[in-house]
Amino acid sequence: MSPRITFHPKGRSVDAPKGTSLLEAAILAGVEINSACGGKGTCGRCRVVVSGEFESQPTDKVSGEEWAAGYRLACMTRVVGDCTVFVPEESQLRPMQVVGGRDDTSLKEVSPLVKAVHVKLRPPTLQDNDADLERLLKQLGFEPGGLEVPLPLLRELPRTLREGEWTATAFLDGDRLVDLRPSDAVSRNFGVAVDVGTTTVALQLLDMKSGRMVAQVSDYNRQLMYGEDVLARIMHAEDHGPEPLRTAIIDTINHMLARACSVSDECAGNGKRVCADEITAMVLSGNTTMMHMLLGLDARSIRYEPYTPVTNIPPRAAASELGIKIGPLASVHLVPGRASYVGGDVVADVVASGMAKRDGVCLLIDVGTNGEVVLGNRDWMLACSASAGPAFEGGEVCHGMRAGDGAIEKVSLRNGVEYSTVGKTRPKGLCGSGLIDLLAQMFLTGVIDKKGRMQRSERVRDGEFGKEYVLVYSKDTERDGYDLKATGMSCCPVDKVEHRRDISITEEDIANVIRTKAAIFAAAEVLLDTASLDFGDLERVYVAGGFGRHIDLDNAVSIGLLPDLPRDRFTFLGNASLDGAKLYMLSKEKREETFSVHRAMTYVELSTEQRFFDRFSSASFLPHTDLGRFPSVR
Repeated sequence: MSPRITFHPKGRSVDAPKGTSLLEAAILAGVEINSACGGKGTCGRCRVVVSGEFESQPTDKVSGEEWAAGYRLACMTRVVGDCTVFVPEESQLRPMQVVGGRDDTSLKEVSPLVKAVHVKLRPPTLQDNDADLERLLKQLGFEPGGLEVPLPLLRELPRTLREGEWTATAFLDGDRLVDLRPSDAVSRNFGVAVDVGTTTVALQLLDMKSGRMVAQVSDYNRQLMYGEDVLARIMHAEDHGPEPLRTAIIDTINHMLARACSVSDECAGNGKRVCADEITAMVLSGNTTMMHMLLGLDARSIRYEPYTPVTNIPPRAAASELGIKIGPLASVHLVPGRASYVGGDVVADVVASGMAKRDGVCLLIDVGTNGEVVLGNRDWMLACSASAGPAFEGGEVCHGMRAGDGAIEKVSLRNGVEYSTVGKTRPKGLCGSGLIDLLAQMFLTGVIDKKGRMQRSERVRDGEFGKEYVLVYSKDTERDGYDLKATGMSCCPVDKVEHRRDISITEEDIANVIRTKAAIFAAAEVLLDTASLDFGDLERVYVAGGFGRHIDLDNAVSIGLLPDLPRDRFTFLGNASLDGAKLYMLSKEKREETFSVHRAMTYVELSTEQRFFDRFSSASFLPHTDLGRFPSVR
């Protein structure tokens, strides 16, 4: 009999063969444990408290005191017999602050991807005995053979036409019929725009007749259990095949769809609630790896030189082919990408920003794990990926976390230590905007020098991993951990899971943040140099990504993440990838612009570019080796 593993606080159990890792068992049980490294044992994020029969090796990611209390890394612990596992708060994927797209589109005219057309047909007679399909084609204005009609719709065609007494609504994606309903259903035409991020997924349900947003939902990408970055996930797919990763992202989208609209049998299709089968189109935007994994394509060539994807322009698919639970024949479009590391999300960013319509030169920075940068205007564009790393997403930082409840998002050290957290709850760690604030404030107040080395301060101490600056002392906060009594649990002693900890930043953490910001800044410099331009030539700088919306501009300039330009030249876009997908959904003009941007982009590969490494070295200081570039930083 296979061992049984029970996970708390969710109370889920699963049977798994001996030798299964706790992380693999958690995936089987549907328990989401943070695993930035994809189970390699290098990130230390999957710490759990375990009791029962298991085997585990000591690791420097778990201290001796924690080891004695029962802490282990889920990825490095294998079951021998029955086990009880408690997933502490810091190892769970908790609700987070995700920025969705804009509510409005500012479109003058809505020309949706799928058009609903109400038709009235003459009933057949002995004198007018055209076949049902030919009768429909003639009324829609298509020549025989000019409209692709999927076989399932053809099979239902006689019933549909007669049920509607020879009136029907045809839903057309260009020359393809995606749905046919009896009577007049023009007002019930819905689409879904989705931004498939490496960390999070954001979705908007749209009324394609009016362009109005009906609902908006955000969630973690369930692929996080297989690794925090795209390379970790590609390596997992190489070892285990693409299906687990494809299933994870499809499950994420379907779970979000169920929240955005009604999928119950009671959905009548004529009220405020939207039936899943009333959705006739979906547009997905994401990086090239995410799109490959969603389609089940082999992504391994993205990881190896010369870094060529299977495709940058994925073909249109039907929802049922992908397992997406909307109208089975609904059209699924993926925004085209440009290269392995500049995907459709960046193309969507550009369209949403409007820079492709401007005469002046613009710079767009998508601040995320990859740190994509685009330079150009209506006439030309250069694009690259900086491979910035996950520091701004909470990775590579001891007390880093994503922007969920308790994440420190703003910091000031000018008048003592002041901070605020997401959700106004007890501080649990530092998210990206909080890291930028803290690093800038430490530099401006002399706690660190331009190389990120800590100077003497009452909050600087020798920690387990070298010098560290304590931002929050645990004694000054409320009790840590879970209230086991409130959850009705008795499996784990309270003292094992309610340990207090200070929130600090180490010199190594600071070095990781500096490397991340240096990569982004250096990438922008290389593009400018390629075009024989300088930062001063920029008419506008766009900062895209949900995280970018929360950045304090002055602090971002102070650490050298963004150029020191007049502040009115900066525009924060929020989730521009989702906005771009929505524009693709609702506007024929924007669909044409999307492909125009795709064609206009020239991709610059930085991995073989010596100029990038030279500029990266110069930018690996606070704010830069050339202080003349940052006159406002004092």
